[in-house]
Amino acid sequence: MTEDNYKNREVVEYICNQVWSCAEILRVSVASNSLHFVLYLISAYKDEALPSIQELGRGSNKFAFFHIKAEKDEFYREIVEIYSPTIKSLDHRQLASIIQRLELINKSQLRSNFVVIFELLLKRLFNYQGKRSGESVQPKEISRLIIELANLENKAKVYNPFAGLASFGIYLDKNQKYKAQEWNPATWAIALMRLKAHNKNSSSKFELNDSIENWDDSQKFDLIVATPPFKMRLQRPFYSNVINDNYRDVESFLIDKGIHSLSNNGKLITVFSLSFLFSGGRLAKLKKWLIDNDLIDTIITLPSGLLSNTSIPVCVIIFKTISSRPGYVKFIDASSFFVKNGPNKLLKDKELVELVHEDIENEFLKYVTTDDIYKNDFDLSVGRYFLKDIQGTRFSKFSSIIRGLRAPINERMKQVQIRNLKDDVFDSVLTSDELENTLIKRETFRIIDESCLLIATRWNTLKPTFFNYTGEPIVISQAVVALRLDENIVNPTFLINEFSADYVQEQLNSYRVGSVQPMLRKNDLENIIFQLPTMQEQKAKVSGIIELSKRLRKIESEKENILSGIHKEETESSTSLSHILGKPLLSIGSSIEIIQNALSNLDPDWKSHLISQRRQFTLIDAFDSITKNVKYIQELADKNTSLVSVSNFELTELHFLKFLSEFVKDEKKSLNNNISLKLDIHEDIKELMDNQVLIKGNSQKLRIVLVNLLDNAKNHAFTNKEKSNKINIEILPFIKNEEEASYFNYDIDGKKSYVEVKVSNTGLSFPKDFTLKDYVRKNFAAGKTRNRGLGGYEVNEILKAHNEGKNALNIISNKEDSEYTTTVSFIIPIL
Repeated sequence: MTEDNYKNREVVEYICNQVWSCAEILRVSVASNSLHFVLYLISAYKDEALPSIQELGRGSNKFAFFHIKAEKDEFYREIVEIYSPTIKSLDHRQLASIIQRLELINKSQLRSNFVVIFELLLKRLFNYQGKRSGESVQPKEISRLIIELANLENKAKVYNPFAGLASFGIYLDKNQKYKAQEWNPATWAIALMRLKAHNKNSSSKFELNDSIENWDDSQKFDLIVATPPFKMRLQRPFYSNVINDNYRDVESFLIDKGIHSLSNNGKLITVFSLSFLFSGGRLAKLKKWLIDNDLIDTIITLPSGLLSNTSIPVCVIIFKTISSRPGYVKFIDASSFFVKNGPNKLLKDKELVELVHEDIENEFLKYVTTDDIYKNDFDLSVGRYFLKDIQGTRFSKFSSIIRGLRAPINERMKQVQIRNLKDDVFDSVLTSDELENTLIKRETFRIIDESCLLIATRWNTLKPTFFNYTGEPIVISQAVVALRLDENIVNPTFLINEFSADYVQEQLNSYRVGSVQPMLRKNDLENIIFQLPTMQEQKAKVSGIIELSKRLRKIESEKENILSGIHKEETESSTSLSHILGKPLLSIGSSIEIIQNALSNLDPDWKSHLISQRRQFTLIDAFDSITKNVKYIQELADKNTSLVSVSNFELTELHFLKFLSEFVKDEKKSLNNNISLKLDIHEDIKELMDNQVLIKGNSQKLRIVLVNLLDNAKNHAFTNKEKSNKINIEILPFIKNEEEASYFNYDIDGKKSYVEVKVSNTGLSFPKDFTLKDYVRKNFAAGKTRNRGLGGYEVNEILKAHNEGKNALNIISNKEDSEYTTTVSFIIPIL
C-alpha cells in the first residue's frame, strides 16, 4: 500500500484489495497498460453508473448495458467510450465476476474514503505497470510545492497545458478556475476521474486535445503550470518573434506561449529537466531574452531520483511578468531537501516552501546578478553559483587548449578515446606505442603532435593522462581535450595527482552538467582553481608519489608471482578438461552433420519446417542453437582456466547492448512457448546515452550469469508449466551516489559511471526470509527442488570481477502489486 497516514486503514485496504482482485481478472484478457479500467469501475460503481449484477444478467448484450447506464450520467458519458475496447474484450462471465466483487464493497464506506482509495489504486497501478504504462504519477510533494509557491488569490485563473493526470489541479481551491489539456485519451479519462474524486471537477474544464495545436490564446491566466514531456521535439517548428527563429523543443514553446498568456502579475511555473539550464543554441537566445527582461524569478534544483521511471533530475523554474527583484535571479539548491524512504527519496516540500518564503540568503539560497549570468554565457546551472571562493591559480593561467588539425577520414592512426586514458596517478603517462592503429571513421577526431595533458570531458572521471610525444602523433575524440602545460609553473605528475583533491573535485561537481552522461565543458575546465605550491615543493611531492609507486609495483609483482603458480595448476586442469570433452564434442558435431545430410535426402526443404508456429522457430534454427551451444562449451574448455576465479579471466572491450541483444535473440529460440523473453532498453539509455554502452567485460562469463538467471526462473519460479510467464531483461543508467548504492548492496566508485541490469520474472517469488547472503552461498539449498550448486555464488564472483572485486549484485522480492515477482540486478562500470 503506502506509508501515508490515513483513517480507516482496514476499510481502505479491504476495498483496495477487492478492486485489485478485479484487476487480476482483467489481466487474463487485457494488456497490462489497460488495467486502469479498474479506476473507471470503482468510480462508476460509487456513482451508480455501473450496471448491477441483476441488470447484467437480464440480457446478453453486456456492452450495451455498460453504455446505457453510463450515458444516464453526464460525467461518464464520454469516459465510457475510452473503455469500450476493454469492455468488448471481456466475456459475460468475467464482467459478472468483476461486478460481484465490487458489490461486496459498502458504498457508504467507499464514498467516505474515496479520495484515499483512488490515489492508492492509481499509485498501485502505475507501480505495477512501471514505465510500460508510458505515464507516471508526479510525486505529490512536487505538485504541492509548486501550488504553494504560486501563492494564488481566491478566484485565480489557472491554465495547465500538458496536464497529464491533473497532479496540479487536485491541489487548487474550489474557487480557483482550472483549465487543463491532455492529448492522450486514457490519461485524460483517469485525470477527469481523479479531479472528481477530489471534488474539483465542478471548477475545472479539462479538455481532450493537444496543447501545442490548441493553445488557449483567448484569455490571460494568473498561473500557467506544467510538466511537459522532457526533451520532446515539436513535430512542426514554432516560429518565435522573441528570438526571430524557430523553436523545435517543447520547453521553449511553453515558455514563449506561456509568458504571453499571463495576466499583469501572473506566473509561469514549470518542471523541466536540468538540461534546460545548461543547453545552448536557440535556448541560449531565449534565456538571454528572459534575463534581459527580468522574467526569470526563481530557479530551484530538486534532489535526483524523485521521479519514477526516469533517471533525469529536474528543476522548478518560476517566471514572472513583474520581477520581485529586477536585475537578480533567485537560485535555490534544494538537492539535499529530501528524506530517504527505503531506496526512494521524498522531497521535503514544506521546508523548501519555508526557505523560499523567508527569502534570506544562506547556503541554499542565493541572489545572482544578471551580470554574473552574462559572464557564464547564460548557463543557469545552480551548482556553479554556489561555488566556494577558493584562493589559487586558474587552470587557464598555466594551460592552453590544443585544437589540432582535423584527422583525415579512412586513414589509420593511433586513436585516443576515453577508454584509452589512464586512471592511475602512479601510471599516468601514455605513449603512442601503447595504442593501436585504427581506421578514422569520423571527421571529429583531431591530430595531436606534441606532449600534453589529456582529459576526458564526459562521464564522472577526468582520467588525467600525460601524453609523452616521441615523434608519432595521435588523434583524440570529441570526448577528450588536449592541454599544453607551462611546465615552469606546474609539474604534470603533481597536477594529475591534484585533480583528485577534494577542493578540485567540489569544483568539478559544480561545473559538470547532466546526470546520465555527465559532461564538463572546456571553458569550465579552464576555470578550475588549483592551489599550486612552489616548483620545489611540487617536485618533492612528485618524488614521494614515484617512490610509493615503486613500492606498490613491487607488491603487485609479488602478488602476480603467487597467482601465476595457481594459474599454472588451473591451466593444467583446464587442458585435461579440454582433452576429456574434445572427443564427445567432436562426436556431437559429426552427428549433427550426418542428421542434416539425411534430412536433405528425405526432404530438400527440411530447413524451413516450423517447430513452433508462434515463435516461427524452424528446424534449422534448432540445429543452429545446438551448434552454438556445442561451440560455447568447447570455448569454455579451451580458453578458461576457472569459471569462478575473480583473478583469472580476461576482460576486454565489449559493446554491451549488442551483447545483450544477441543473447536474448539466441535464448528466445530455446524457450518453451509459454515463456516470453524481452530485452528492455531504458529510454534514458536510448536518448541520453545514444544507445552506446561500452564496458570492460568477458562475454562468456556474462553469458554464464544470464543463463544462470534464466535457468533459475525456468526451473524454480515457473512451477506451473501451463501458465504463461515473462522474463524481462532491462538495462538502465545507475546514477546513485556511493551511500545510495550501498542500499542495493552495490559498491561503486563515485568517479565512475555505471549501468544496471535487472532480470525480472513473473513466477514464484524467492522463499520467505531468503537473503542475498543465502543466494551467493556455496551449496545453499532453497525452493521446492532443494538443489545445490555454484549458481548464485558463481554469478556473484563473476559480477564482482567485472566491478573491480567489489559487490555488484542484488536480489529483490517485489511487492505483491508488481507484475514481476522477483528481480536479480547487477551493475557494471562504463568505459
